[in-house]
Amino acid sequence: MNPISIIWRGFFIGIVEVLPGISGGTVALLTRIYDRLVNALADIGSLGKLRREPAKTRHAVIFICWLALGMLVGFATALFVVLGFVQSRPLLFWGAIFGLVIGAIVHLSQDASRRELIRFGPLGLAVGLLLVVLPEWSSEPPLWLFVIGGFCAFVAWLLPGISGSMVLLLTGLWIPMLEAVQSIEILKIALFAAGLVIALVIFPKLIARGVKQYRGELQGFFIGLVTSTLYKTWPWRDGGVPDLPANLLDWQTLWVVVCATISCGALIVLIRMVEVRAL
Repeated sequence: MNPISIIWRGFFIGIVEVLPGISGGTVALLTRIYDRLVNALADIGSLGKLRREPAKTRHAVIFICWLALGMLVGFATALFVVLGFVQSRPLLFWGAIFGLVIGAIVHLSQDASRRELIRFGPLGLAVGLLLVVLPEWSSEPPLWLFVIGGFCAFVAWLLPGISGSMVLLLTGLWIPMLEAVQSIEILKIALFAAGLVIALVIFPKLIARGVKQYRGELQGFFIGLVTSTLYKTWPWRDGGVPDLPANLLDWQTLWVVVCATISCGALIVLIRMVEVRAL
């Protein structure tokens, strides 16, 4: 696979990682580099393999570097667009995100068995609600939370179906992290990166060895987890709590928000259909 081919795949992964509801792992599956990505990360994180097979590790590092370059460009491109919408059109933006979350739930449900969904979905929902119903940070989130956020975002990035941004949304770190990247706040970015590195050392080997064995259980759990974010992404809020639209007679605004919700939900379902055909 030549560098340009790797970079453009990374570009699209970087774009979707900004948006809750679309998983970078799903895009990696769609573009047929998921297995290579997981194995490359496992090779880099294994000191034993570095000593035994230095050439293989070197190729893995080169692959990840090209992919990371594309992801950085895609992430930066989407970042400014997303923050612009958050600030200028908050209702429209959160309506679109609400639709993305609904689409993600439908997307995940296609691969989960009813048995695993019944067994593990409520657990994921309970865990997610414990996070989303916590009060919003009245000030800046504590710095240690950025390390946890980096770790969890990396784990989610490798699991098809759940977005790293979705995890950051659950923990209340999504907007603070986007703003930190836009403002180049070195300390926050470094702490987030530290969480990524810790996850890089620990998690890829676990995925490479055993994630398929528990895929059904994970899918059921993640469906519940993602469902809990509907509480957080409802467009109309009063003091951080979901509320009805303040002006039910403002049909134009309601129509635009509903259209954004339906369109973004349909986008995820469409991605699911294309993914199935590609695989």
